[in-house]
Amino acid sequence: MITRDKLTELAALVGVSQVGVTTAEPLYYMQDRLRRRINEGRITPFEEKNPTRRLSPDHLLAQCRSIITLAIPYASVNPLLPGSAEGLRGVVARCARSIDYHHFVGYKAENIVSLIKKNVQSTFNYRILCDRSPLVERELAFNAGLGRIGENCTLINTQYGSYTALGTILLDVEITADNPIDQACNNCGKCRNACPTGAITEPFVINPYRCLSYLTQAAGIFPRELRPQLGKQIYGCDHCQEACPDNLAAECSPFPELAYPLFPAEPLLIPLLTITQREFDLTIGLTSAGWRGKTTLQRNAVIALGNSGDRSAVPSLARLLENDSRPLIRLHAAWALGRIGEANAYFALEKSQKKDPDPAVREEADLALKNCN
Repeated sequence: MITRDKLTELAALVGVSQVGVTTAEPLYYMQDRLRRRINEGRITPFEEKNPTRRLSPDHLLAQCRSIITLAIPYASVNPLLPGSAEGLRGVVARCARSIDYHHFVGYKAENIVSLIKKNVQSTFNYRILCDRSPLVERELAFNAGLGRIGENCTLINTQYGSYTALGTILLDVEITADNPIDQACNNCGKCRNACPTGAITEPFVINPYRCLSYLTQAAGIFPRELRPQLGKQIYGCDHCQEACPDNLAAECSPFPELAYPLFPAEPLLIPLLTITQREFDLTIGLTSAGWRGKTTLQRNAVIALGNSGDRSAVPSLARLLENDSRPLIRLHAAWALGRIGEANAYFALEKSQKKDPDPAVREEADLALKNCN
């Protein structure tokens, strides 16, 4: 099989500088930590529920012996374009502004595997995973020397900070493993203090049901008590990462593919409310936010309009409340109108309270009317 140095050389040929190797030994030392998450109700529907399946790669690749880990930087400078239209704007997390990083990381991993095949005599089996893997990818990347774990549970790379997407290549052959870097988180607490909802309950412990990054992706009704804290976020949240001192000097991604703003950093909110499916598929649908579909993102945009407090949003929100076929959108439109609290908002809410066919929407309208008063 190839040497560790050769792997670095091959990865560089496809533009990947952050590559490491760890063993396939089960991470049994993490079992208690995972069980604590389960016992405290901090497991989301997006995660593997069985701790054993998160700690060992054997069920993913028989006789796995080595794991190559990649850290692909995605942060880029995405300013508003000159002459951009004025209007109420939201905020999109850096990881969701360009092409879907899942596909990009997988593409780079396939490139590396292809080069390995050309440089070895023997055959081998492999499997590529990115983000949707049941394995604890950040811990694997830490063990492979790609960075340290921050108090906000992100992997902090020395060159690109925490703005990286992780991927793994499972192999049934052995490559010399790297060592973790001998550097710990600064424990400054700035990420914890920056979290609008207090989701980082203690160092290295996150309650996902208070984390805006999770909540902007979760379908259904957004928790009422956390809607004001959402601010202008419509997908993901970078607050804790932006507060991290190690990200101040983080380099931007060298990949031009990850710089094209399919989902702008600060998109206009009102047009997002009426985006067509075709428009969505050709823009946001190509990003890592696309999997969630229009409704959840429009729900978030409605909340952001409410948080803006701007009366110019009232006509659009009132139209949604009266005409949108989706109870979820009408419910949040009612909340947003109550948050703004303008006279026309009051009239729209009063009508909804009396006539909306959905009892949850009528209840939300009633609460919003009391807020207007």
